[in-house]
Amino acid sequence: MPIGAPDAIALGPPSVLATWAFDVLRQAAAIAPHRAAIKIVDRENAAERPEADRAPYVYLSHFPSPSLVGECEVGQAPILLLLDDPFDSVRYMRDLSKCGVLEALRLQTASVSTYSQIRGHPRLLTLHRLTRIPTAEIVKLILAHLGITLSPSELDTLLGRRPGRITRDAELEASLKAAVPGYAKPEDARGSFSNKEAAMIGGVLTPMLQMSVSGDPTPIVWPIETFLSGDRPDTPASLVAELTGGARILYYGPYLNLPAGSWTARMTVGFSEGAKKTPVTVEAYGGARLLAVASMVPEDKGIYHASFDFDHGDALQPVEVRVRTDRGAIEGRLALGKVELSLRRGAARRQNG
Repeated sequence: MPIGAPDAIALGPPSVLATWAFDVLRQAAAIAPHRAAIKIVDRENAAERPEADRAPYVYLSHFPSPSLVGECEVGQAPILLLLDDPFDSVRYMRDLSKCGVLEALRLQTASVSTYSQIRGHPRLLTLHRLTRIPTAEIVKLILAHLGITLSPSELDTLLGRRPGRITRDAELEASLKAAVPGYAKPEDARGSFSNKEAAMIGGVLTPMLQMSVSGDPTPIVWPIETFLSGDRPDTPASLVAELTGGARILYYGPYLNLPAGSWTARMTVGFSEGAKKTPVTVEAYGGARLLAVASMVPEDKGIYHASFDFDHGDALQPVEVRVRTDRGAIEGRLALGKVELSLRRGAARRQNG
């Protein structure tokens, strides 16, 4: 049974803001259980209401399932979208999961890749961490948008719960600091990464968040630091790969999610003198689905910019690019600089299937 008209949806990547907002909604449901019930939806969960006599559901999701994405695109339920600072989101994910920066970045792209599909939804409320509205007003705005009605006394109870009681004029950042374990100031997050890590986050995640609110984002850039070595599987790739040996995959990855759409990929590739005339093939996959194949045969040494187009219809599937040689070589080197991805202007966005 699809979700019903009284139900509501709240989406946000694992972050300080989403943690706080989801907790506020859980508390509101605990105060008024006959008016709202919380349902957590992860990638494998269907967005359904098995019990008709339950209170309206508020679906909370960091990683929406295909059915929840479908409801967001075509349903009538109000949607709350929570957008945080990209650098602090990756920091929070890294610290929370005790994983590396690239894995935290992959998880963030898996969360936000579908957000551009609901941009323009008539019942969408987007809340960014940079908002300057007092926290109490934000709470009331969220509840009103999602259709959760609390009496004045119930609202006072909600605002007074947990550490860091929400006063009427409290700023959001002060409330987040008081309530969320692992809090850090957004302006301090970038300093917790190396220059290359910060550039990677800015090139990958920042444009994806822009796509959530704008139809004219900057290109997404996958630097060499996001790729893996074909000669040393599961280890980070180096800028330069030796061609000597049999035909094989030189680079693969990055297994980052990408919003659905029609894309142009522009690759920066360098060839040494010994790499001349060596045929190279590039393949792009969305999950198990082949999206594109492109080939190049360098006529001379130097830096080349190779471009190819592809349509990516399922934002829930991570994208892999493979760069391989098509025949053995006795010498030569190839360097992969970056892959720049741009939405093709005027191309219709494909729905997530």
